[in-house]
Amino acid sequence: MNKTLMTVAGLALASPAFADLASGPQTNLLSPDQYSITATPIGAPDIAGVFGTAYSNMAAAAGYQAFPAATGAIGFDDYDSIGAPATSIDISTFRFVGGVQQAAGTMFFDFFDTSSNFVDSFGVTLTNPGNFIYTITINTYPGGVVVPEAGLLQVTVGAGFTGQWFLNADAPTIGTSNSGIGGAAGGLQHKFELNGDYVVPAPASVALLGLGGLAAIRRRR
Repeated sequence: MNKTLMTVAGLALASPAFADLASGPQTNLLSPDQYSITATPIGAPDIAGVFGTAYSNMAAAAGYQAFPAATGAIGFDDYDSIGAPATSIDISTFRFVGGVQQAAGTMFFDFFDTSSNFVDSFGVTLTNPGNFIYTITINTYPGGVVVPEAGLLQVTVGAGFTGQWFLNADAPTIGTSNSGIGGAAGGLQHKFELNGDYVVPAPASVALLGLGGLAAIRRRR
């Protein structure tokens, strides 16, 4: 897949031709009382993670790049948090760099385990058009959105809207990521961050984890 790289000012890679993961329901659109959003201009001073950060890939030293704005699945990437194997992250805040090009556009964040099995998702309505550093605080925490401590994240833009999710070549500052999975050519990785508490899955989930083989699921690099 050939891509033309441009800086954040150009906001374009050649094509948003990502392989769509086995899609989750993408229907978990949170109501306005279930979350709050802070939008920080790109290029403004950014906090380097918050208390309880499990995974962070928000560094901006390499600038940002993006595919042209599109609808549907606009990208996916892997992540490996600093949590212990066989735990999950109960998300309190989620951060990413990007946005929608139309006011009141929706974005869905679908989480999968390392075998590409759907686990959980949430969707939000972004009031402002344009791209920002977004911080989404989930007011239903604890227990609202619980995701694997290592897995895959796919971002989908709701029908009728277009959006972008920025990438660059900076490595995660908390946790790790395999640049050969998701992202884009040249080692570009999507910018996002997971904050929350670690929890032990319910017994039934642990049993399912064992069926797949813990060694196969863990992908330590």
